[in-house]
Parts: sequence; structure tokens; C-alpha cells
Amino acid sequence: MHRVDAFGNSSGVCRKLTEGIGSLPGWGEGVRQKKIETHRKIVGGSRKAYRESRCSDDAVGSRRKFARRFAEGTRNSLGTRRKIAGKNTGGLTARLLEVTGLYGIDQRAGQHKSEAEI
Repeated sequence: MHRVDAFGNSSGVCRKLTEGIGSLPGWGEGVRQKKIETHRKIVGGSRKAYRESRCSDDAVGSRRKFARRFAEGTRNSLGTRRKIAGKNTGGLTARLLEVTGLYGIDQRAGQHKSEAEI
């Protein structure tokens, strides 16, 4: 038994693969064209208007404005995180001091107090 026979009609399979591969290069262009047409239906206007809207100064300005706002928001949220972390750390430190005092550990030296000192 030959390998070709194992796959059935190999010439038919090859023909289908060739047809499929031949259609692939135009596929991306078709998708791009469909996106442009859909945008024109939503916004209205010609292909030229679509191209101009994508690279106009207004579009660049709005992107810059967004980037600036995003950076400000990030800065503010970092400050908030630091405040929260400071509160959590301060509370944790106070609690640790309380616990070490209960168990008779000298916080300054880090050694256990003797029973006579307590």
C-alpha cells in the first residue's frame, strides 16, 4: 500500500489546498476594505474623508489629551496606594509592638525579659 492511497484521492486534496492557499493573500485586503465600508456607513463620507479623519491633528490631539489624563490618573492612584500602604504598615507596626510587649520581648534589645523584670 502506497502513502498516496492512505490519504485517498491525493490529487483532489492537493487541488483543494492550492485553491485555499491562492485565496489567502487577498483575504487581508478584503477585511480592511470591509472595515472601511463599515466605518463609512457609521460616520458617513468618502474613503478620502476616512483617511483624513484617521491622521488629522484633532485625532492626535485627543490621543495626547487621553495620554495626559491617563498619566495624571496613574499618578493619583499611586499616591493613594502609598497612603493606604502607610496606614496598613503603621497599624501593623503598632500591633507588633503590642504583641511583643504582651509576650515579654524587649523591643529595643530584641531579647526576652526575665520574669523578675516583668
